[in-house]
Amino acid sequence: MLKTYNIKSTLEKLKEGFSINEKDLLLLVLKMVLIILLILMKDNTVLAILVPVIVVPGLLFNRIASNKYFWLLLSLFSVIPYLILDLVGYVPNHKHIFAYVILAITLMLFFSEKNSILNNLRVQAKYIIGLCFLFAVAGKFLAPEFVDGSFFKFTNTIDPRFYGFTSFVADVDPLLLKENEINMQNLLSTNNTELFFDVNGAEGLSTIGLIISYWTIFIEGMIAITFCLPATTLLSKYRNVFLIAFILTTYPIATVYGFAIILATLGFIQATKPNKLTKYAMFYLLVFILLPLIKIPFIRVISAIF
Repeated sequence: MLKTYNIKSTLEKLKEGFSINEKDLLLLVLKMVLIILLILMKDNTVLAILVPVIVVPGLLFNRIASNKYFWLLLSLFSVIPYLILDLVGYVPNHKHIFAYVILAITLMLFFSEKNSILNNLRVQAKYIIGLCFLFAVAGKFLAPEFVDGSFFKFTNTIDPRFYGFTSFVADVDPLLLKENEINMQNLLSTNNTELFFDVNGAEGLSTIGLIISYWTIFIEGMIAITFCLPATTLLSKYRNVFLIAFILTTYPIATVYGFAIILATLGFIQATKPNKLTKYAMFYLLVFILLPLIKIPFIRVISAIF
């Protein structure tokens, strides 16, 4: 009877969520963002040297982590390289989101009432996710090679992040995929316009490429709709279901660590409730913690075992 009661009690807690003070929850959110910056904000020598010096005190001392001038400094170090200098260079898309998140935190710390900072961040996180996926879907419809499936047919055989998936579903020798990567690098580094190469394994990915394309458009479209709609609408209440489906079907295959971790953080922020961690928030927090495991070549390990 005691064991049954404990199991029921645990399940009820998971369903209802776990209590947490709003001040502690805000600090948790801020430190999650700081961890991301410490790990991933090193795109040039200046950032690689100075960001750890700036970020580490915020991780060690709560007063610094919640100080608005501390976040103003971080805003300068993110907005300048990622949103201004990117006009003349290349920055991965998720680094833009880093800058938007830091800027949102800074604005909330400066202009929100103390007891409404986290609630305003919840709204910001929701709309950053929604707009991010809205523009992503629009871009896909503007690219014919994505709609006809050829984008994934090509990417799955060229991009090393997809090699485990491609070798498993299309039965392509990983060495042939590596050869694709080398040939592609040679192509990008030459001025010879007549250079070409045959893409190994592409012939077995036509149907799979089309399926992945349409699934991506559907799930990203539903995320865009449900996160951009007002939170009071019925469809918006299912936004976390679609986002979790996207995470579970995307990152075990496309191991884009930077985008995955900022998406999990934004998901966590918007899924929390005042003084409570919901079951969705707990899922995003678990993803945040376990995300480095996506670097393990699971398909290769499973194939070796069986």
